[in-house]
Amino acid sequence: MNFHSIPKPDSLVMKTYPAKLLLFGEHTINTGSQALAVPLPLFSARWQFAPHLSKTELTSRQMQLPQFADYLDRLQKRGELLCQLDVMAFREALHKGLIFESDIPTGYGAGSSGALVAAVFGEWTKESIDWTRGVEHISPKKLLKLKKVLAQMEAFFHGTSSGTDPLVCFLQHPVLLGGHEGLKLVRLTEVKPAATLFLLDTGMERKATPMIEYFLEKMRQEDFHARCRSELLPAVDHAIEAFLCGGAERLFEEMHRIGAFQLHFLEKLIPENFRPIWQQGLDGNLFKLKVCGAGGGGFLLGIAKDFTETKNRLAEYKLLPVW
Repeated sequence: MNFHSIPKPDSLVMKTYPAKLLLFGEHTINTGSQALAVPLPLFSARWQFAPHLSKTELTSRQMQLPQFADYLDRLQKRGELLCQLDVMAFREALHKGLIFESDIPTGYGAGSSGALVAAVFGEWTKESIDWTRGVEHISPKKLLKLKKVLAQMEAFFHGTSSGTDPLVCFLQHPVLLGGHEGLKLVRLTEVKPAATLFLLDTGMERKATPMIEYFLEKMRQEDFHARCRSELLPAVDHAIEAFLCGGAERLFEEMHRIGAFQLHFLEKLIPENFRPIWQQGLDGNLFKLKVCGAGGGGFLLGIAKDFTETKNRLAEYKLLPVW
């Protein structure tokens, strides 16, 4: 793999890495549906040098960065690191006061660790690839290899990683998972003015693992398994198709189907105090809500036919328009 032909900034401060959202396919990607992950420039992160900080302040701001460098160094010395990385230069930069400035919320599934991994790989990789034709022309095989590299790096933070988060943060491009190719970069079409996609901030951090275990346990129930495959999976695939094509009306309908299924059969994914407004959305024709990512907190994804009216209706909540 050769990645160094990517245009590099003159300094670390200039390169930013966006947050990431898994818009569709949460949990169902593991049972046969497609999933769509996209960069979210509303939040981002980048390298900064802060040599003025005291040793104590620097240690606090760098958090796990030195330990991450140790992890990469161990893999490299054992010959297990899947990419060529200048770990020594990374260490030296940390010693000189390098910190990672980020406003990406943690515990939201928004790719906070993915952005960090992408930034380390982006700055200190020794590998290169010819990207002159644009990222969409990278072969699925090369994408899968890059995803594997980034998964190994991100495993430091989570024990295991699919590599999807750092891949989206690094490429800064939407990624379609599943389907015949397994992994594909896609171009988004603007959702027509008839609808606005937005995030509702629950204000609650969550851990993905319990939510994943909950879904997998439900899938062991024969009735739920059959209903999921016949109702939820097709709705997810159709929602992705509508989103990619800019079909607002159809997307609104599929979001209703997904949200109704999640409320009726996967209510643990929805924080209890948000279930009444979720039901309010299902009962009306103004907005719809669905889980965004693993669920249990973080962001909810919404679609509104009239975003101004939706903001008025949900005035006590923080809404962030994204498309």
